[in-house]
Amino acid sequence: MVTFTPGRTFLVTPALDPSRFDKAVEVGADVGLLDLEDGVPTARKAEARRLAFGHLSHAPSGGPMSVRINSLRTEDGLRDVLTLLDSGARPEAVLLPKVESPVELRQLDELLGPRLPGVALLAIIETPRGVSAVDDIATATPRLRGLIFGAADLSSQLGVPLTWEPMLYARSRIAMAASGAGIHAIDSPFFDLEDPAGLEEETRRARALGFTGKIVIHPDQVDIIHEALRPSAHVVAQARRVLAQADDGKGGIHVVGGNMIGPPLVAAARRVMASVKLESGET
Repeated sequence: MVTFTPGRTFLVTPALDPSRFDKAVEVGADVGLLDLEDGVPTARKAEARRLAFGHLSHAPSGGPMSVRINSLRTEDGLRDVLTLLDSGARPEAVLLPKVESPVELRQLDELLGPRLPGVALLAIIETPRGVSAVDDIATATPRLRGLIFGAADLSSQLGVPLTWEPMLYARSRIAMAASGAGIHAIDSPFFDLEDPAGLEEETRRARALGFTGKIVIHPDQVDIIHEALRPSAHVVAQARRVLAQADDGKGGIHVVGGNMIGPPLVAAARRVMASVKLESGET
């Protein structure tokens, strides 16, 4: 049974340097992500598989670990899955890149089968075809726990800048599809390591669209993203006021701070308070 819940931050580490494999725990990222795809040259794919799955088989887990394999439309992707099955490794999640059809996720689900029943799947949407099929992809299999937006690949294929406006349509489609399927939406990495203000702004904008997390490419980005995803004190205070009114047993519409509050806004307030409890470790 899959129990993995995507966190706010996935720290990417190319699967070639074992000394960095546990970096996510050290810097406070929610999930470690060992990369077998873009972060590994073709000539070193076999080495990366050996190191990544060896680590996931034998090293004590200090926190949730995931792995990004290569596309199942490639020989390397198939080798990744076969090596995973034979290795005894137990990552919490497998990220499948360049997903363009629900069939790819169902195929991976079947390949993992009963040997890895607890491993979650995450689909990376980073091509025009993937964006077009995202609603069907989001409901492909019960193993799927989230959609990840891959802005860099999409901007390259479209021939447009890697900026907010050209990527807004794809972000919105992915967030809507994830919400409709009841799974998480995780935003693309922010690639300018010298622009922390830009990272914060992009994360806040993504959160406003419905994204719950972000891929991280440098440890210094972790705290910035966590802070940007955290509800403000004003939002939390308003949620408390809304729920105090909503829980009076009368139901219906209430006026809170001059605003008309009905069931949809009460549900939103409950989500705010649930995120606060999750972050603080409350139950």
